[in-house]
Amino acid sequence: MLVYRANTFAQLYKESLTDLVRNPQYTTSPRGFEIKENTNVSLVLENPLNCLFKSPVRSSQKKYISAELLWYFFGNNDISFISKFSSFWEKISIGGRANSAYGHLIFTLENEHELKQYQWALSSLLKDRDSRQAIMHFNMPRHQYDSNTDFPCTLYGIFHIRENRLNFTVHMRSNDVVWGLANDIAFFVVLQCQMLNHLKAKYPELELGTYTHVADSYHLYSHHYDIIERLIESEMISEAIPQLEQNLIYPQGTPNNTLLDIYHGYNSDAYTTDDQFLNWIKTNINKK
Repeated sequence: MLVYRANTFAQLYKESLTDLVRNPQYTTSPRGFEIKENTNVSLVLENPLNCLFKSPVRSSQKKYISAELLWYFFGNNDISFISKFSSFWEKISIGGRANSAYGHLIFTLENEHELKQYQWALSSLLKDRDSRQAIMHFNMPRHQYDSNTDFPCTLYGIFHIRENRLNFTVHMRSNDVVWGLANDIAFFVVLQCQMLNHLKAKYPELELGTYTHVADSYHLYSHHYDIIERLIESEMISEAIPQLEQNLIYPQGTPNNTLLDIYHGYNSDAYTTDDQFLNWIKTNINKK
């Protein structure tokens, strides 16, 4: 296991990318595309809010991240909204719907016991603050078929309350360090903050703990070798995402009025709010 630990994602990213480029464990070609790859990589972010970075070469894609946050928390798998911000979803979707719509997987779908993944994780910790069962599954057996063009990269996430801090660990089967990693971590950090808000109703003194991101395959495609070489030689500055003040969803996973308002009015001057997080979303999603 390659373990990186830091207070900012910028530092984690630079250190892990440097090792990946300079001394990869493997060079392989899954599906015929060459990659440099390190396996069993763990990124431990001590302050999860510091999940963004800025560089003259490439920075966190805040416009896309903002759109993806709205889409995921809305719980939809229809790509009509998110495809306005990235054509990637049109390439992998199946009949206009995405298997990797993470919000749909954990906030909307129910199991045979009529429980959603987020709902299960929250209820597990409300029943027992020391629980080891607060797990959410993303990649599921239903995704295992040969013609699947959208096989979710995230396997599961698990929350723990330890020493009065809410820690969150996400396990990925595969993570592309250019197109996937930074976007994924931003969503999972906001998800951790949302869980913290819901748990504070019962545990008001609970604090935000660490975010740990584990990737079985931490990889870089050959067509990105040059940009990552330039990125690790550049200055990478840490940026933070605002703390989530208002809840985006109800405990059962459905979007509340706060989220509905910004989802439908993100590009309208009529939508105004004093909430720092929601203003961050609106500002970035409307950037040219």
